[in-house]
Amino acid sequence: MKKLLALFLCAMMLLTSAAAVAEGANIVWAGWSGEEEATKDIFQKMMDTYEAETGNTVTWVGWTWADTAQQLLIRVQGGEQLDIAQTDISIFNTVAQAGVLADWTEILGEDYLKENFEEAALASGRIDGKQLGLPWSMASISMVYNPELLAAAGWDAVPATIEEFEACMADIKAMDETLIPYGLSTKDATCAGDFMPWLWAFGGSIFGEDGSVTINSQATVDCLNWYKSLLDKGYIAMDTGRGDSRQLFAQGKIAFYDDAVVAKGQAVSNGVAPEDVVNVCSAMLRPVLSEGDEPQSTMWGHMLVAFEASENKEAVAEMAKVLTSDAIALEYFEKNGMPPVTKSAAATDQVKNDAYLSGFLTSTATARLEETASMMNANEIKSVITEEVQAVLLGQKTSEQAAADMEGRLNSL
Repeated sequence: MKKLLALFLCAMMLLTSAAAVAEGANIVWAGWSGEEEATKDIFQKMMDTYEAETGNTVTWVGWTWADTAQQLLIRVQGGEQLDIAQTDISIFNTVAQAGVLADWTEILGEDYLKENFEEAALASGRIDGKQLGLPWSMASISMVYNPELLAAAGWDAVPATIEEFEACMADIKAMDETLIPYGLSTKDATCAGDFMPWLWAFGGSIFGEDGSVTINSQATVDCLNWYKSLLDKGYIAMDTGRGDSRQLFAQGKIAFYDDAVVAKGQAVSNGVAPEDVVNVCSAMLRPVLSEGDEPQSTMWGHMLVAFEASENKEAVAEMAKVLTSDAIALEYFEKNGMPPVTKSAAATDQVKNDAYLSGFLTSTATARLEETASMMNANEIKSVITEEVQAVLLGQKTSEQAAADMEGRLNSL
């Protein structure tokens, strides 16, 4: 009797184990694009494709872009399940320095990485010899504009200098006072993100080559004074973030704003055919202070990261292969403008001949990493910059006071 009972229990354990295998693994994927209207559908398609191909399941956890870096760290430090995440360059460096990421070379293998990705793309995700970031899309954050609005205001070409840019904004405002000529970010981390390339355009920087804080400069004062003049003339608006500008731009209520290639997704979700997006949304070089200056833009890209504590490394490898597959990558590119980085997808005529992407690639040629990209306290630095920029715009401080306070506060971090 005891032997029969033992055999019965053993059989039940085997059946239970087989059932668990049949059910597959459940992985947790985190990020922000699955929360945004313009990308919700394609992210759901990605998860559906993965589940259909593997028998595994995906649980999505999402936040706003501004909260993602902090929330990823909170989740992993709290011992909650986290297997794979979407990051951009700045989020990637913040999370990587926390020492919680797995090496993709161990997950996917060195041969797979070399066969499918260019070395330059892989290098963007490599730290201290470890492939902590898997490239997913690379370009830059550029200025985008609505060609139809500019043409209606009498501009057949984009402004090349800041002086021309101001004249163009004046014409747009005169044409329709309800329009916001430039959707400059004036809140959250995107405010600091927009401020950096304009600061560079005025000849300034947050840090010097030796790492010292150099933001208390005449260039910073000039840039802040210019910001205040734009607000006083009604060319920009307070309480505007990247997401707000993206939606208003797609509705034809803004003529210019700063964004990555994902700007296309909002237009498509608003009913514009992918092939017609360039008529209402095109990339341009940032206007320069003086003719001959180099146009400024911020290097941008999305990477996938895996977590060392994950117990589902094989499932994560399968997920990464689905997300970077040609079928998914090219659909993501068509609907949202995200340029694929795998060798096979980037070599297709669909990518090489795309008029929308070409403008972003032109800007990328002179793009720079955000000055805070590799810093653990990047969010704190951006908060300081945003608060001081807002103080100038609201008339609470002079530009000179704000520049000095920026430097003092950054030195104390």
